[in-house]
Amino acid sequence: MSFLRPELAERLRPWREALVWGAVTAAGCWLVLRSLAPFAPLGALLGAAVALGGGALLRAAFRRVALGADKAAAGIVEVDEGRIAYFAPQGGGFADIPTLERVEIVATGRSGHAWLLTSEDGSRLAIPLGAAGAERIPDALAALPGIDLGAGVAAVARSGRPPTPVWTRPARAAAVTPPRRIGPH
Repeated sequence: MSFLRPELAERLRPWREALVWGAVTAAGCWLVLRSLAPFAPLGALLGAAVALGGGALLRAAFRRVALGADKAAAGIVEVDEGRIAYFAPQGGGFADIPTLERVEIVATGRSGHAWLLTSEDGSRLAIPLGAAGAERIPDALAALPGIDLGAGVAAVARSGRPPTPVWTRPARAAAVTPPRRIGPH
């Protein structure tokens, strides 16, 4: 037996994680406020740690929801050991995360958005945000140094804009020159 109507439960389903981390953050704030009255520094410290941790995880959950809350699209996304696979009736392919050169959010013609992953060899893979399993992509890409998922969230909020870069591989270090020989040649 459910306390919520089925259509309301369906609308809240993507927000489950955000609701949990919001509750954890609120509990931490409550503990801080409760500990300040009798001046219990240990309780206030514990509450602050819980509130900060819950807040950080809440922020990540909001980003995942924002980057996954697009129109439903055809295809299935699988993320497995550094490889993102997209299976669709038309198109699809694979992208290995270590070989990525650029990650963008692009607006599609149907007023939706897609991830655009460009690899070292120049191949490009477009994955609609509304594809089944696409909500796992931000977590998979989080390992990229300096990725800006906030830019992706902003790009989704202002639809119809040009491609928004979320991450670009930093310039590679110059080729290492071989050591000079010292002594007789």
